[in-house]
Amino acid sequence: MESISVGVLLPSSTILPISKDFEKGLKEGLKKNPGINVDIVKEFIGQGSLKQTEDACNKLFNYHDVDIVTGIVSNRVVEDLAESFKNRKQSIIINNLGGHIPNIKKLNEYIFINSMHLWQHAYTLGKWGVQEFGKKGMFVSSIYDAGYSFSQMFHMGMMDSAPQSEWSFSVTPMPAAGELSDINVLFPFLEKYEPDFIFATFCGGETTLFLNEFINRGWQHKTKITGLPFLTAPYQPLKEDLTTYSTLPFSNEPDVLAEKSFYHLGYQTGITISDAAQSSDGTDLQKQVENLNTMFSIANNSSGDQLTIVRQDLLANEDKPKPSIVTQFETFDKKNDAMQTLHGDINFGWANPYLCI
Repeated sequence: MESISVGVLLPSSTILPISKDFEKGLKEGLKKNPGINVDIVKEFIGQGSLKQTEDACNKLFNYHDVDIVTGIVSNRVVEDLAESFKNRKQSIIINNLGGHIPNIKKLNEYIFINSMHLWQHAYTLGKWGVQEFGKKGMFVSSIYDAGYSFSQMFHMGMMDSAPQSEWSFSVTPMPAAGELSDINVLFPFLEKYEPDFIFATFCGGETTLFLNEFINRGWQHKTKITGLPFLTAPYQPLKEDLTTYSTLPFSNEPDVLAEKSFYHLGYQTGITISDAAQSSDGTDLQKQVENLNTMFSIANNSSGDQLTIVRQDLLANEDKPKPSIVTQFETFDKKNDAMQTLHGDINFGWANPYLCI
């Protein structure tokens, strides 16, 4: 193809400048093959709900007539849009952090997912945590972060490590509009269950509230903290020293910080689109994306079987964590037969991509 039109779906976030970073990365990646003329058409989708995303896709299809769609979209939303892309024989490469487990029963060959698959990270931290710290693990979260697949996979990881493990949870209620969650409601449940380690899924300002209160109540001397990379990204200094355990966002790209994840995802997507266009005659773009084998899809869903676990030393009043690699540890495999067991008939949770609040 000598030219390609790319539709880009951009949501908003109060946590990180995810759309701005993604767009910058995408544009850089699209420059890989300078002989191809690229036209970018942007559509803003708010917090990424199904209706907002569907309306934007219809504009990209019916008015802008784009060749391919990409952007930041949750796995949950793309499942409901998958059939429309297949009917139009047009591909979409969605990018997200992996809050939801992809439901491969609802996807098709026109859907490609570029993600760090955080649901796998939750599984790994549950499994490793039991082996490293003890059989009593607890999921601790705000109501927002709890609306994804993290609790399910953390529990599964614990049980796969040791069936006699003891899993418990505590989740804050929905806060008033414009306010942060009431972190104090969590601690009576920590006192009740006395976990060996917790899996804390907070982000943004609620992370700082929780970690400081954790320190105030002396819990840093009683139990270990595990969490996703975004527990400390973005990061605000704490009043005392604390250590947490997490995962690298991209094990094959250890220098990519969590804060730059969306730039990296955009860059990867841009390279894939550029390479596919370079090889395409204009009628086989979907097949060229599939042949590149760089994105998760129903045709390419195998995965590396390990993630990198890191220790984060959070020193009092310092503005950056001090990370050190602990180990490589196994994760849940993304092959069809394994993933089909992860979705029940009833599936609740937020539709928007993780961090799009």
